[in-house]
Amino acid sequence: TDEHVMISARENFPCFLFRVFLLILSQLCFQAHTLTNHANFEFEKSLSSCEKPCYNGVCLNKACVCSKGWYGTQCDHCFGRIRLSENTSSISDGPLDYSSSAKCTWLIEPENVTRENIRLVLFHQHSATPLTIRINSFFTECGWDYLYIYDGDSVYGKQLAALCGEQPTQEFTAASGKALVHFFSDLAMNLNGFNVSYESNSCAYNCSSHGSCTAGKCVCEDGFKGQYCEHQVCKLNEKSTENPCHEGHCVDGKCECLSTNVHGETCQTPITSSVWDLIHPSNDAPTGKASHASITIDDTIWNIGGEYFDGSVDPNNIDVYNVTSREWSKVAVSATNELWVFDMTTKSWTEQNDKNETIIAAPFAVAGHSAHVIGSEMFVIFGYNPLFGFLHHVQIYNFETDEWSVANISDHVYGRFKHTAVEYTTPSGSTAILVYGGSMWNNTITDSLMQFDTTAKKWTNLPQSGVQLYLHTAVYLNGLMVVVGGRGANMTAGSKSECFSNMVQSYDVACKQWSNMSMAPAELKRYGHVAHVIGQKMYLLGGYDGKMMNDVWTFSPAKCSSTTRPDECRLVSDGTKCVFIDSSCVPFDPTVSYKSTFNSVIKSSSPKSFDECTNTPLRLALKTCEEQTDCVSCASKSGCGWCSSGEQCLPNEQECVDGPGMLTSWEKCSQHNSVASMRPCNMENNCGSCRVSPHFAVVYEYETKSVLSDRSKFLSPSHFPSLSRSIFRNTSECPMPCAQRNNCSDCTELDQCMWCPSTNRCINLEAYTLSFAYGQCHSWVTSGSGNVLRRVCQAESSICEEHKTCGECQRDPGCGWLADDSKTGLGLCIRGAATGPLEGKPENSTWHFIDCPACQCNGHSTCITSVGSFPPVTIEKCQSCQNNTIGAHCGSCAPGFYGDARNGGICQKCDCNGQADMCDPQSGQCYCRTKGVTGDHCDKCEIKYLGTPSKGTPCYYELAVDFIFTFKLKADDKDNHTSEIYLYSVPYKKDTDVTFQISCESPKGNALVALNMTSSYMDGLPERTQTMMVDTICDSKGFRRVYVASDKGYPFGPDSNTTFFVRVYNFQTPVQIVVSFAQSPPINWVLFFVIFAACFIVLLVVAGLLWMIKVRIEAYRRNQRRIDEIEHMASRPFASTKMELSMLSQFSSAGGPTPLSIEPCHNYRAGVFTLAVRLPTGGKGVTPSGTSGLAVASSLCLLTPQQVGVLQAQENGESSGGRKSNFRNFLATMRQRPNNSD
Repeated sequence: TDEHVMISARENFPCFLFRVFLLILSQLCFQAHTLTNHANFEFEKSLSSCEKPCYNGVCLNKACVCSKGWYGTQCDHCFGRIRLSENTSSISDGPLDYSSSAKCTWLIEPENVTRENIRLVLFHQHSATPLTIRINSFFTECGWDYLYIYDGDSVYGKQLAALCGEQPTQEFTAASGKALVHFFSDLAMNLNGFNVSYESNSCAYNCSSHGSCTAGKCVCEDGFKGQYCEHQVCKLNEKSTENPCHEGHCVDGKCECLSTNVHGETCQTPITSSVWDLIHPSNDAPTGKASHASITIDDTIWNIGGEYFDGSVDPNNIDVYNVTSREWSKVAVSATNELWVFDMTTKSWTEQNDKNETIIAAPFAVAGHSAHVIGSEMFVIFGYNPLFGFLHHVQIYNFETDEWSVANISDHVYGRFKHTAVEYTTPSGSTAILVYGGSMWNNTITDSLMQFDTTAKKWTNLPQSGVQLYLHTAVYLNGLMVVVGGRGANMTAGSKSECFSNMVQSYDVACKQWSNMSMAPAELKRYGHVAHVIGQKMYLLGGYDGKMMNDVWTFSPAKCSSTTRPDECRLVSDGTKCVFIDSSCVPFDPTVSYKSTFNSVIKSSSPKSFDECTNTPLRLALKTCEEQTDCVSCASKSGCGWCSSGEQCLPNEQECVDGPGMLTSWEKCSQHNSVASMRPCNMENNCGSCRVSPHFAVVYEYETKSVLSDRSKFLSPSHFPSLSRSIFRNTSECPMPCAQRNNCSDCTELDQCMWCPSTNRCINLEAYTLSFAYGQCHSWVTSGSGNVLRRVCQAESSICEEHKTCGECQRDPGCGWLADDSKTGLGLCIRGAATGPLEGKPENSTWHFIDCPACQCNGHSTCITSVGSFPPVTIEKCQSCQNNTIGAHCGSCAPGFYGDARNGGICQKCDCNGQADMCDPQSGQCYCRTKGVTGDHCDKCEIKYLGTPSKGTPCYYELAVDFIFTFKLKADDKDNHTSEIYLYSVPYKKDTDVTFQISCESPKGNALVALNMTSSYMDGLPERTQTMMVDTICDSKGFRRVYVASDKGYPFGPDSNTTFFVRVYNFQTPVQIVVSFAQSPPINWVLFFVIFAACFIVLLVVAGLLWMIKVRIEAYRRNQRRIDEIEHMASRPFASTKMELSMLSQFSSAGGPTPLSIEPCHNYRAGVFTLAVRLPTGGKGVTPSGTSGLAVASSLCLLTPQQVGVLQAQENGESSGGRKSNFRNFLATMRQRPNNSD
C-alpha cells in the first residue's frame, strides 16, 4: 500500500495558445509559491528542533517530516519519482551513503518558456533543446548498484549510460531535451553515491573551449571537429603552433613526422616509448558494443554480436572497420547462438549442424569462451554452461571431418569465463595457446596463466601476474602477450582492484616474466573491449565504462631502432623486446637462433646459449626446476615441486593447474602412477558436471518431491529435443537448472538461483556478474528477498499489469498508473512515459506518471478532504473501509478474511472449521489456535493427536496415567498463534484415587484450565459428563486436585469407562505446561515398617558375611606372602668350607671386627651375623692368581640382652634419626665383644 500522500492535478484547456499563456502564468506563480514555502519552512523549523538534522524536510514535534521524494529518519535517502522542471538543478541520492534496496527516479523536463521558444513552437519551427547532464561525483558498488540515464521521458528512449563503480567527471547530452534518471541499489553495500547536475540549452563540455553553443549544439572553430569540438584537425600543408603535428607537418589531412625519432598520430612521442592514439574515423562510428566477437581479415576488423544498450538501432549488424581507410561499414545480417559459417564472398550465413545426439557430449553450449582456428581444427576453450557451470573442457571442431571432440575430459583445471587466449608458435614449431585470467566459480577472479599445447593436448602452468582480471583483452605482439584493461572487482567488499582498469601488462613468453608497461590513458578504463594486431600496431575497439564505447585506439610499441648502444638496447621494452645483434638493435624473434657476443659468453653462466632474459629470482627458480623431467628428480631438488596433473616441475611458490596438488617429497612419487589420474570429484562444483563425470559422489540437499517434479521438466523435449533418458541418467537426479526456470516463483525455490525481472531470466548466483556485466538487470529477487516470495515476485515484476497499486507501479521505471474516474483509487498499471501510455489512453481515465491520485482507497471507500500541516496541501483520507478491508488505504483484508484487497480485490472469509480466529491475510492459510491441529484449513490432527477438526471436534492428546508430560510451546511460526490445548486421560485402576496436577509457566500471563469427567456408569445412571472445574487459573506454581475413588460420583476402572478431559486455554506463547494424572494406592504403614525392618536385617546379614569373607581373604594373602618370602630367602646361594682361624694379634681398644649385617630371628634370642673374612694367602702377601682374597661368611650367634635392646623394633613415634643412633651404639658394642669372647 502507499503510505505517502499524493496530490492530483488535471489540466484541460481548449486551445493551444491559451495553454502557453497559462504556462507562463504558472511559472510566475510557482516562483511566488516557492518564496512563500521557503518562509513557511523557516517558520516551522523554528517551532521545534530534532536531535539530528533533517536534510530534505522539516522538524515537527521532534521528528523529521520529509519532502516529496525523500524518506528516512533524517530525510536523507531518495525515494519514488520526482519531476524536475527547472532549467538547471542537481540530483543526488542524499547527503549520506545511499540506502539498501533503493529505487529512485528523476524525470527532468525543463520548461524553457522563453518568448523565442513560444514563437518557434507556434510556427512549428522549434526542435527540442538538448539537455546536458554532468556527473560531478560518483561511487557505487561495481556491477550491482547502477544509475541509468535515458534520453527522453521514459526508459523506452535511448539509453545513454548505466553507471557503476567509481566514475570520473563526464557529461552526457539528451538530444530530446528530456531525461529519465533511475537509480537502483541492492542489499549488500552502501557507498558514497552520486551527485549529478544538469543544464538545459547548453552544450556538453562547453564545446571543449573551441566552439560556440547554438541551440544546444556546438559550432566548432576552424581546425576543430567532433560533437564537442574535441578533435583538432590537421590543416593541409600548414605548419604552425596551432596545428596538432608536434614534430611534423600536415600532408593530406594527416601528420607526417619530420624525424624518425618520434611517432604517433601527431608525432608527439619519442620512439623509445610506446604511444596510444585515438583514431578519428572518416565516417560515423556504429553503435557502441561490448563483449562482441571480433576477427581480422587482411586490414579489416569484423565485429559480430555483443552487448549493447536499449534503443540501439543496429544491434545485429556486423560492423567492419578498415584500418587503412579508417572507415566503418556494415553488413546487415542476423547472427545466432549456434555454429554458423559466414561466407565472406556471398556474405551469407550457413548453419553447421553437429552430429552429436545428446547434451552430455560435445559441442557443449557455452558463453564467455574463447576460440582459435589452428590448421584444420578450431579449439573452443572453457566458457559457462547453464547446466554444467564453468566448463573445464577444450572442445575441438575438425573442419575436415565435421566432428566435435573433447581434448581431455580428465584435465585437472578449473573452467573460467571471459578470459583471454592468444596463440603463438613455440621454438619447436608447434602452436600453443596462452590463457590468462577470467572469472571462476564462486565469483572468484583469477590471475593464473596457463598454456595449452595444441599438439600434445596438455595444460602447463606459468607464472601468475598478481593482478586478477576478467573481461580484459590480450594480443601477442613482438614476443609479448600484452594485456589491456579489464575488470578486477567482484562481490567482495574488500576488493582492491578497480571496476574499470586501464592497466597494461606484458608477459615475456620466452623469459616467462611479467612486467608492467606504461599506463594507458584514463579514457581507456573499460572492460568488454577487443584488440587485434595488424602490422606492428595493436587496435583496440569498443568496450564499456558505464557507457557503451564505439571508439578506436591504436597502440604503437617502442621501436628498437631508437638506439645503437648495446646497453640501451635491452632497456627498450615498452611493448617490444629488443636484442643487439651485428651492431644494431633489432626486435627479438623467438624462432631465430642468435649468436652470442664475447662479453656475454664471458659473463654468462651458460655460455652455449644466448640469454636475452633478465635473471630474476623467479626466472632462475623456474629454469632450475624445468630442467627436472620426472617426479623423483623434481621433488629431490630444493625449492621445486612436481605437478602430476600437468607432468610439470615448478617452484614451490607456484601453483599446479589443479590448485594445491604439488608433490614436494620424493617418497610420495611412488604413490602416483605416471599415467594421468582421473579428475578429482572435489573439482566439480556443479551437480550436472559432477553427475556426468566418470566417477561421481554428489550430495545435493533438496526435497525429494521437488526433484521428482523437476525431473519431468528437466527431461522435457521442449528443452532438449534430442535428449535420451537412458543416456542422461546421471543428471536426472539433479534439480532443474536455474536457466530453465521460467518464472520468479520457480526460480526462487532454489537458494542458488536469482530472478531478474527486467530480463525475465533465472540465473545461478555465481553467473550474475557474467550475465549482467553491463547493468542489464535493473533489480533481482532471491529466496532470501522476503518472507512472502509470492508478493515480492509480484512487486518486482517487469510486467506492469501485475502491479496492484499506484505506488508499487511507479517503483518500476517503465510503468505508469492509469486511474479511472471513480475517484476511489481504482486503476491499471501499464507501460508508458511521462506523456502517456504507450498503447494510448482510454476515455474516462487519467494518466499518472509522477504523482498518484489523491484518493487511494483501492475501490473500497471514498475519501474525505483535510489539510496537512506540512506541506500545507489538501490531503485525501479514506473513510470507513468496506468489503471487509482495513488500513489507511483499505488495502488489507480485515482479521478473519483473506485475499488481495488492493485495486478492488475481494476479501474472503477464512475457512478454518472453527479451529482458528484468523488466517494469513494473503494466502488464507489458517492460524490454528489449538495445539495439534494442522492443515491450511485446520482440518487435520498431528501425529499422536486424536480428533476430527473438520467436523468440529478438536484434537486431543492422551496423557498416560502415572507419567508427567511437559509441553513447551515457543513463540515461533509453528506455535505463535496457539492459545489452547486439549488433553484426555483414562484412569484404568479400580478403587484407586486419581491425582490431577498441572502448572503453567509463561512470561505473558497465566492460563485457564477446564476439567470434565465422562463416565458410562455413574450411580446407576447412564453415561453423562460432569464438570470438575471451569476457568481455574493456572500459574507457574500450579495446583493439585485429588479425586477419591470411595467418594460418590467417581467410578474409576475399566468397567466404568471414565475419561478426564482437560482444556488449557487463554495463554500466550512462549509457555511451558506440566501436567499429569496419577493413580497411586494408599500407604499401609504396618506393611511398610515390616518390609523396612526385614530389609534392614537382611542388609546387616549381608554386611557381616562380606566382612568375614574380607578377613579370610586378607589372612590368606598375608600367609601366602610370608611363604613367598621364606622361599625367596631359602633360595639364596650358599656353601660351607673348613677354615683355620688363628688369633694373629690382640684387638685394639676400639674393638674387633664388626658384622656387615645382623638378621635377628623372630624371638630375638639369636641372629644371623654376616662378616667379611680374609682368605688364606699361603704365606704370601696376596692370594694366588685367579682366586679371591675376601669372602662373606654367615653364622648363627646368640644375642646378649644388650644387643637385643638395640636390635628391637622402634616405636612408631620415634624418628629415623634415633634408629641410626641405636645402630651406631650396637656397632660399638660389637667392637667390645672380642674382649668377652674366646
